Amino acid sequence: MFLLKKLAVFATPLGFSWLLLGTWLIWRLFRRQTRGLLLPGASWLILTLFTCTPATSWLMRGLEDQFPRIKPENATAADAVICLGGGAEPSLSEPTGAGFNGSADRVATSLALLGAGKAGTLIVAGGDYKDKTRRYSEADAVVAWLKQAVKPRQEVLSLGMCADTHDEALKVADIARQRGWKQLLLVTSAAHMKRAHATFVKAGLQVQAVPCDYVSSFNRIGSVRWLHLPGSGSLTNFEAWMHEQIGLLLYRLRGWI
Repeated sequence: MFLLKKLAVFATPLGFSWLLLGTWLIWRLFRRQTRGLLLPGASWLILTLFTCTPATSWLMRGLEDQFPRIKPENATAADAVICLGGGAEPSLSEPTGAGFNGSADRVATSLALLGAGKAGTLIVAGGDYKDKTRRYSEADAVVAWLKQAVKPRQEVLSLGMCADTHDEALKVADIARQRGWKQLLLVTSAAHMKRAHATFVKAGLQVQAVPCDYVSSFNRIGSVRWLHLPGSGSLTNFEAWMHEQIGLLLYRLRGWI
């Protein structure tokens, strides 16, 4: 059974392509037919580096370790908890109306802060999703789920449909000015916290970073595997890392951070 689980990797498009390309390169080298191998060989090595080694996790750790880890009970008391979007999406199929994903730790951490009595208000942010001619709000879906399933004693607000992190920061800044809030707890994925924290500070807000949703193998329980069969999770993490690098660059160019 263990062997079958390992071999199942080669039934995926990524694993099968990696195996075919590697086998073809080895066969060409064995036949001493080295002409034309530079580009396919480089492609296979790059694919191997980012799917069979901890290279992607090392890159993600560089983003995730920008802020110290904080347990909910050790966070500073604040006026509100800000839960950034990305942990769920509105769903017409799910019984609760919200489909949670791998970043749902953002919602869980925000609830833990409320449970620890660190704030009296939770603000939920999120993007918008279009279905034919109607748009749906991620934040509205999560707030509806919270009020139905969790029923927190504290006030829970939705930011509605937000275009991006900058839009979330501006909307929170407006609410903070209206209510006279001084201190906020900012909850988002650890890899996203550097850009998010800088954006909220630029918007004139005083926030304490509460990172969560650690995906780097260096920041998770278990030993780091230095060599392993290719996995699509590594490509997903690399895409997230690249998304943050591009986001940081664009936000600096726009003056948002």
